[in-house]
Amino acid sequence: MSTVSPWLYLVLAHLVADFIFQPYELVRLKQRPIGLALHAGIHGVFTALMAAPIFPRWWLIVPILSVTHYVVDHMKVTAGKHDGPASVVLFLGDQAIHLAVLAAAVRVAGLPLGGEIPIGSPALTAVLYYAIPYVAVTFAGAILTYQVSLAYRTRSSPEEFLAPRLRVAGYAERGLLLTVVLFLAPAFWLLGAAWYLLRFGLDRHRPGARVEVGTSLALTLVLGLLFRQG
Repeated sequence: MSTVSPWLYLVLAHLVADFIFQPYELVRLKQRPIGLALHAGIHGVFTALMAAPIFPRWWLIVPILSVTHYVVDHMKVTAGKHDGPASVVLFLGDQAIHLAVLAAAVRVAGLPLGGEIPIGSPALTAVLYYAIPYVAVTFAGAILTYQVSLAYRTRSSPEEFLAPRLRVAGYAERGLLLTVVLFLAPAFWLLGAAWYLLRFGLDRHRPGARVEVGTSLALTLVLGLLFRQG
């Protein structure tokens, strides 16, 4: 893997800013303009790091993307609290809009969405490429699983997913399966999914748990297959 789509570089910046550098305290602070501005600024920093080496006139594109992110998140915040499946739709819809805006930015910059551009050495480019699915299945996957648990009331306290123990356990199980799917032959995939299969058996009397496991498994498999071998 020596080249990466310019859109994927922006996606990586988005994932890092939205899921690694957005702690729960900042999520709560986003109810106020100062929180939204801080979050948009963090996005601007990481977007600039990815865009500067490859985007023409990146110093114009990055502020526009930061402002757009502020507006989209403000719309989400002012939409109010949604319960049930609507909350998952709102979460996924918000992410889809952000990714679509990044795609539009690539086209406005005059770069092809499917084009491939290296950043630095081939090794660095490969690291950035594979960082995308790893950040998505670990950090973003934790939030998605929490949203699903909250929406479908799979457990009495969905906030457990935000506790370090369950978050780290989720990181490990999804990261292991992703590694197997990305780099090993299909014959070994069952080995990576063994823990998921065990959980399906152990949780047969708690259907809600199977919803959580299914969400985690589906996200990891889809991204693993999409990014497998570049």
